[in-house]
Amino acid sequence: MAQERSNLVGGSTMYDVNQRARGPTDIDLTVRAYRPDGDRHSYGVALDALDSGRAMWPRSEFDPGHFTASGFVASPDAEAVLLIHHGKLDRWLQPGGHIEACDDLVEDAVRREVFEETGVGDLQRLGSSLVRIDAHIIPERGSEPEHTHIDLAMGFIAPSDAIGPLDEVKDARWVRFEDLNAYDVDTGVLGGVDALRRLLAG
Repeated sequence: MAQERSNLVGGSTMYDVNQRARGPTDIDLTVRAYRPDGDRHSYGVALDALDSGRAMWPRSEFDPGHFTASGFVASPDAEAVLLIHHGKLDRWLQPGGHIEACDDLVEDAVRREVFEETGVGDLQRLGSSLVRIDAHIIPERGSEPEHTHIDLAMGFIAPSDAIGPLDEVKDARWVRFEDLNAYDVDTGVLGGVDALRRLLAG
């Protein structure tokens, strides 16, 4: 979630989330430049959302849902991935969340969410494309109907293994690639990690 003032993008850019209200300008370009690999259905859902004629990033969009942003972040030694324990879903996932009006680019949203949830910043981007698109159903909760999150994930490597402070999630940790099965992660996480490891391998 967006803070009133943040120091997130590249670890140096300060901005007020109330200064802008346009959201990312590159969602269309980012999605259409992606080449699906095992996530063709999710890619199709993303294309359909683009063709709706609406912005489709505000969290108030429920038909069928809205874009979100997340990061698959490798540890400095390239042997582990950063995961958070999501309190509401009670699951281990890559850090990420809703896109905000202050995010000029999809990458800005990813960096902000990773930092807000884990305290990990100054990330080095890996590759120029998304690593994964994952469309998944979010169950009805309170006043929000069931809807779809169309997650746009990017790959990064962190400059250090320091984590925290943790204000938004129950836990965050570096999980070694060989230990992922012990965390009961879903196919979306596994697919993103596979793509991250391919980037790390060059």
